[in-house]
Amino acid sequence: TAHARQIYENGIKANCTDAPSVYHGLAKLHLSLGEVEEARNVLQRGLALFPTSDNNTLVPRNENVAFLAHTLAMIDLNVNNNAKHAKDVLKQGLWHCRNSPQLLLGMALCESRLGNDNGARDMFERSLMADQAHAQAWQAFGVMEMRAGNFRSAKLLFECGLKNSPTHGALWQAYGTLESWKGNVGTARILFAAGIEKCPHHVPLYQAWACLELQDGDVITAKRLIGEALTRDKRNGSGWLVAAQIEEKMDNHGLVGLILRRGIECAPGDAELYIALADHEISRGKIDSARELLEKGMEINPLHAPLYHSLAE
Repeated sequence: TAHARQIYENGIKANCTDAPSVYHGLAKLHLSLGEVEEARNVLQRGLALFPTSDNNTLVPRNENVAFLAHTLAMIDLNVNNNAKHAKDVLKQGLWHCRNSPQLLLGMALCESRLGNDNGARDMFERSLMADQAHAQAWQAFGVMEMRAGNFRSAKLLFECGLKNSPTHGALWQAYGTLESWKGNVGTARILFAAGIEKCPHHVPLYQAWACLELQDGDVITAKRLIGEALTRDKRNGSGWLVAAQIEEKMDNHGLVGLILRRGIECAPGDAELYIALADHEISRGKIDSARELLEKGMEINPLHAPLYHSLAE
């Protein structure tokens, strides 16, 4: 790892022809190690080399800047919850690459996070005009409309997305979730099954279907599905939470704590697992154990506010 970092740094010092790719490679290395702030600093250094200008003749455009801008913006949006700064970063990227589907999608997500649904719709449409096969844009656009209660629009978007990208698991999952919200359990079940057939490695599909069956009272099917999900990806913390809920529903209270502890072993960075296990310990009168779990969760993820609420209570 240290050697790889040094190679990238050497590439930066050498002023490579494709400098954005070198900065982006170093940032991705930092992200793979969980070093988010270091990655952010590298991306900012890279972007600083490619300013924008009101006079198009003064500053050359570089389409490769899109990778730097997109990665930095997603860190600001999803990790730092700073949609305004993410939007500014994306604007810089779009100056260099006006029709980048990924950057336009990023702008749509920022507008949606800021509560500007009309602005988000405009950006989603521009992203899809740039690339009709951009499954992520169809899915995110549909989810926004679904959450706004515009079910007919959401359904149309999901159907269009699947027509263009029939093997995109998140589209099948979102469409199935929409039908579940509408109370069409049978249709949702068919969509989840079809999604798994098309994309058997998309673990969230198994989990979404398991949650549907749990809500519908079929705990046996729910247990089988979440078992398949965790077999495919044991690092999925939310999957362990669902597995624990299923056992609790089946009155297997002794298994609940074991499952949550196994979840923490497999997904130690999931703060919700610490809260769930702490609640389980409290129900058994083990207050000190619960306190230790919450404190450990705060060490792992000090930005997760519910941990503080649980510990204070």
